[in-house]
Amino acid sequence: SRRLPGRQPGPVGKKQLTEHPVVLFFKTSKSDTSVSQWEKSLHAGKITAMDTANAKAELRKRHADARPLSSAGLTDQLKNLVGSLGPKVIASYVPLKSEPDTGDFNQSGGARLKIVFPRVVGSDLEFATGDLSTAGLGISEPDGEAIAMSEIDVFLVPALAVDISGNRLGKGKGFYDRCLKQVTNAKVIAVVFDQEVLEKVPYEEFDQRVDGILTPSRWWLIESR
Repeated sequence: SRRLPGRQPGPVGKKQLTEHPVVLFFKTSKSDTSVSQWEKSLHAGKITAMDTANAKAELRKRHADARPLSSAGLTDQLKNLVGSLGPKVIASYVPLKSEPDTGDFNQSGGARLKIVFPRVVGSDLEFATGDLSTAGLGISEPDGEAIAMSEIDVFLVPALAVDISGNRLGKGKGFYDRCLKQVTNAKVIAVVFDQEVLEKVPYEEFDQRVDGILTPSRWWLIESR
């Protein structure tokens, strides 16, 4: 299983900031009644599937309604990540207008490393290079030959929110969760806006936890494999 215990945030010295930054996060709004109920049920050990589904739906709506937000600084953070992790192949994504904008990185990063993009095949994702064109879900997809998942060193995964333990809130279709079950050695990085790093995100057993978080102002690894 990829569900690893998250490293808890704590104070660090100035020299440690680039590798182990102080993890700043936002608490759930008191107006999110379903999320509050989920947290109470979790603490009481009485969580139900309906509690989790309602909490996820409420949180998705709140974060989707708050977008778009500023992506200023995101490209620099992506370059910092590449410099630190040294990947040869990165799975990025072509951003929708509401998502953190990886566009500049996608164009400039290809000169130094191989960047592949997802496309939907049935109910699954595969990754490929090639020219991009708009597909059935309104997302730009590559037309090249798919590569093996094992060739990818870093996955940049869009999300609506992520918590400090690496629980990611997607859009609810499950494409990335199904895909990430196959990942064993790569680093999986959730890309979100700063305001979308939360103390806790509702999760279920099939949800795949990420290894790190990247925002327009910072990036860090939660847990090394």
